[in-house]
Amino acid sequence: MKSLLRRYCILIALLTYWLPQTHAQVAPQRVQQIEVRHVGPAATSDELIRANIRIKVGDPLVKTSVDDDVRNLYNTGYFYNIRVAEERVEGGVKLVYVVQGKPLLTDIKFTGNTKFSVSKLQKELTSKVGQPLDERKLFTDAQKIQTRYQKAGYQRTKVEYKLSINENAGRGTATFEVTEAPKVKVVDIAFVGAAAFDEKKLAKQLKTKKHWMFSWLTGTDKFKDDQFDEDKEKLAEFYRNEGYLDFEIKDVQFDYPKPDRLVIRFVVFEGKQYKVGAVAVKGNNLFPSADIEKGIKMKSGQTFTPEGQRKDVETIRDFYGSKGYIDSRVNAVRTPNTDTGNMDVTYQVDEKDKSFVEKIEIKGNVKTKDKVIRRELAISPGETFDMVRVKLSKQRLENLNYFEKVDTQPEPTDVPNRKNLVVGVEEKNTGNMSIGAGFSSVESVVGFVEVSQGNFDLFKPPYFTGGGEKLRLRASYGARSKDYLLSFVEPWFLDRKLAFGVDLYHRSTS
Repeated sequence: MKSLLRRYCILIALLTYWLPQTHAQVAPQRVQQIEVRHVGPAATSDELIRANIRIKVGDPLVKTSVDDDVRNLYNTGYFYNIRVAEERVEGGVKLVYVVQGKPLLTDIKFTGNTKFSVSKLQKELTSKVGQPLDERKLFTDAQKIQTRYQKAGYQRTKVEYKLSINENAGRGTATFEVTEAPKVKVVDIAFVGAAAFDEKKLAKQLKTKKHWMFSWLTGTDKFKDDQFDEDKEKLAEFYRNEGYLDFEIKDVQFDYPKPDRLVIRFVVFEGKQYKVGAVAVKGNNLFPSADIEKGIKMKSGQTFTPEGQRKDVETIRDFYGSKGYIDSRVNAVRTPNTDTGNMDVTYQVDEKDKSFVEKIEIKGNVKTKDKVIRRELAISPGETFDMVRVKLSKQRLENLNYFEKVDTQPEPTDVPNRKNLVVGVEEKNTGNMSIGAGFSSVESVVGFVEVSQGNFDLFKPPYFTGGGEKLRLRASYGARSKDYLLSFVEPWFLDRKLAFGVDLYHRSTS
């Protein structure tokens, strides 16, 4: 027992001796001084630099705090390079922040480019001479130049940038090094693992085509990265719309039998073709399921396609929307049936209250009169908010060809179950002027000038636009005759859907 007690006493004594020393060894040193040194011309003031250094004299030296300070300084956007040196001084350490401002970009050079001139490549650049050097911009510029080559068919061309920096002068030169490769022609496109469709049909889905007699005219045999990304999505979309929902492009292999020849192989997994199983409508209390299901096109036993499902969802929405239930929501839930192997589809309806039109607001029409827009609307205030008629109204306005864009949106009001219909338009130029000349054996040289306005307003000087009328003026001159034409049409005479037109024609001969 005494022996055991003696051992405990010795252990406690040793711990009492060691622990203070261990603590002294791991205790962080304290920062006694902070200095800022510039490499080359100063990019900014010491005051701004110190304002972004959070560690202070007297603080313990913590590496993560120093790293945060470096990050803060980089985030100011002034510096190209920053490093922190530690120098031992009495009582701790001195931190020296060595900062190098972004050099001024004094020159941009190109090497290796023979297919495109320097002036054409310069148009791709966002980096500018005279601005601070920004490596992120230079990297983006190199990618844009490489993309330009690839779009032109030089698929294997590589572009990198190199920097030459004079630290003392604070200046730098960027050189874009272009490693050109021959223009690549696609000589074959293969589909490994495809059994449901022949390769000819699959190849038709792609914009990228293999080389043929008239490829020099169409340019479709050139491999382009952005176009190829679209092709992969088009191929997947084709399979999905044929019922192959599990389709997947496992790999794309590129084989170059020659430096300027490319064979593309799609390695695909087709999966099974899904058929429509049971079709049901749920959540509907206002209308019988049989009435709703009449409009559904994708029936049991047919091939299941996402596009067919989308159209049927839209049909059910229109069914409710045509009756004023515009806030009702329809969600399609598809469930693989493990017993039949088919895809069961349930259209879940979330019914809402019926809505009515409170008022109709027209926005965005600077030139076009309100009445020109309103007379095309198939819906009026006080009526059921029929979304099918709203869509018809939108189509009518688009058919006028007065507007770049037409948008129709319901807008809530303070009155329950009543909404405003907001019709927003973006006007476009509706006037046109053309001048031409020709030759005939009778008239010799013939010239003409024609001015037309599709949205004319006879009583709105000085621009005479916005009334929804049509005006056409034409004059033609030949060696033996002169022709003049004035055509005017008012499609809504006396504000009724009654067209009134006048055509005046005059010819003089010599």
